Amino acid sequence: MILDSHFHAISMRKRLSEELPADLIGIDVGTDAGDAGERIALLPQSETIFFSIGSGPWALDSPGYLSPEAEREKLLKDFSLYGADAIGECGFDNHRGYGTRRKQLDLFMMQVELAAELDLPIIIHTRDADDEIEQAFSSEAFQCRGIMHCFSSDTRLLEKALDKGLYISFAGNVTYKSNEKIQEAAKAVPLDRLLYETDSPYLAPIPMRGKACKPEYSEYTLSFLASIRNEDREMIKDTATRNLFKVLQRERTIRKPLLS
Repeated sequence: MILDSHFHAISMRKRLSEELPADLIGIDVGTDAGDAGERIALLPQSETIFFSIGSGPWALDSPGYLSPEAEREKLLKDFSLYGADAIGECGFDNHRGYGTRRKQLDLFMMQVELAAELDLPIIIHTRDADDEIEQAFSSEAFQCRGIMHCFSSDTRLLEKALDKGLYISFAGNVTYKSNEKIQEAAKAVPLDRLLYETDSPYLAPIPMRGKACKPEYSEYTLSFLASIRNEDREMIKDTATRNLFKVLQRERTIRKPLLS
């Protein structure tokens, strides 16, 4: 069994020829409103492969972006056609400076409210944006469960995320030698909130760094987490698997057929 709480089927298909492993448990994560049909066509029929729909901050620089309300309508259309197990990924990214801080917040909070309305977890992307996600956490409208994907901040933000009831997922960058603050956060996460992922095809862990990532590489991240946490590897895998099903509140995915 392979656990990967966050991967991207479309991007993987562009960079890798391999099919998804048959024993995969994980989430194919949306990045752009309206991409669900293309993604679902790439996924094998499986009760353990879940999928999300979302609009990331990069949408703000898309020529087709109109408003949070228009993105909401696109997401609801995908939801009506295919269902979904989560909303996201969505959030904040100051590394590339998409849109403005206000516009990123408005797009994110629209999806926070949609997740609460649909009773789905939210998958949060945050890069160089601790202040922005803390501002979102302080809003009374933040009333949904969810996952902090590819956690790349320090223990201060970790505590705030845990206080909001969020699960914390670590990607391959936790294995990089220079990422000591992420490693400290990985040591501090309670086991019952811990997840791990690949973010495939990105962020391959050591010793595969530099290659196109795939879900099987989550095993390297798992081994690294077990080492720095001084915990049994299989115990972490079993608990993280239960954590994923718990945050999703799903035992199986029921997908509607594609429209002809």
